[in-house]
Amino acid sequence: MRGRLWLNLGLAIALAVLALVAWRQPGKTPPPAEIKLTTLDTQSVRRIAFHPPRGEGFVLARDGKDWLIEQPRLRAQPFRVETILELPAAVSAAQLALADNKDNSFGVDPPQARVVFDNTEIAFGLTNPVGLRRYVRVGEAVHLIDDRYFHHAASRWTDWVDRRLLPDGVTLTRVQLPDLTLARGGVHWQATPQKPGIGADAIAELVAEWQRAYAMDVEPADAPADTKPLRLEWDGGALDLALARDGDDWLLYRRDAPIRYRFSDNQGQRLLELKEPAPPAAGNAAPADSDVTSDAPGPGDAGND
Repeated sequence: MRGRLWLNLGLAIALAVLALVAWRQPGKTPPPAEIKLTTLDTQSVRRIAFHPPRGEGFVLARDGKDWLIEQPRLRAQPFRVETILELPAAVSAAQLALADNKDNSFGVDPPQARVVFDNTEIAFGLTNPVGLRRYVRVGEAVHLIDDRYFHHAASRWTDWVDRRLLPDGVTLTRVQLPDLTLARGGVHWQATPQKPGIGADAIAELVAEWQRAYAMDVEPADAPADTKPLRLEWDGGALDLALARDGDDWLLYRRDAPIRYRFSDNQGQRLLELKEPAPPAAGNAAPADSDVTSDAPGPGDAGND
């Protein structure tokens, strides 16, 4: 019995050794370490300058945990910023010498677009049909990377504007629409003018729609004359807008910047109209000629004469 125990123990040790040898694969060359475009620490980046192929260049600047377009000063879309900040650490699939760029075959001199992270410039060239990768130049080196950043680098400044009307952490205290004003009084919201039959839930839902308003698109534009004023207020801030219709869409022009937010017809209805209460079910409605009045005894009053 003792001999079998030692035999099993020896077999277990042998299997463990074989597994370790197989895992380490002696004699096999380990894969090379990944090469990144730069060693830049993007957490320390304070400024990102864009030089797109069309339109004017623009700058994003870090403001605490947020990023802002410098001119006009507007919030940038968080997911776009997060994506472009991955670019300096993108994996380089191949490295080439700038001297091999004969007849600008890489398309990096001049480049198609440029993005500058503080003082580190990344210039975009043409795509390579093999693997759908794009040439980029960093200093005197040319790299091939996955082509998932160029459309951000080549976009206009309006493409970077946050489509949310309100910044994070803001709670509305007043919504002034063209024909209706909603104001918080203590813990309740009040509508002016008053809407008969409209309850507090409907008012709160309309305010909530503005609280989470997210446009379909942002476009460069100045407010025309034939618009209606609209104002959103919160503790310590306000946003003045101008409302207009464009076919089936609704447009909200900012008064402090040359842009407009585009909303669908369905979004516009939810932002501008108080929901009417649902009519009572047919079985619960009293007949038009009913002689029941508010003085009629309730169910618990029967037989108390």
